[in-house]
Amino acid sequence: MSIGWPVALIVTAIIVGIVAFLSTVVASRTEVEKEEAKGKYGDQYRTLAADYETLAKEQRDIQAAMQSDLAELRKKVDSIENMMREVG
Repeated sequence: MSIGWPVALIVTAIIVGIVAFLSTVVASRTEVEKEEAKGKYGDQYRTLAADYETLAKEQRDIQAAMQSDLAELRKKVDSIENMMREVG
């Protein structure tokens, strides 16, 4: 039994339409899930970013304090070396 080309064309068009519809539904569902995940993990990301910023500021402050302490120690060592040269 053979079907005519107009019927085959209509069946093919219907199958292509169903596949296109299903792929659109799956794509939109995936997009919705992606947006939900962004919303759920966005708050966690903001919290982590704020924590990182706080730690970075603390680290900069600590490094600045260490830098000034090292500069002060260098001056003291230089002065002790000069005194030792003068005495020795």
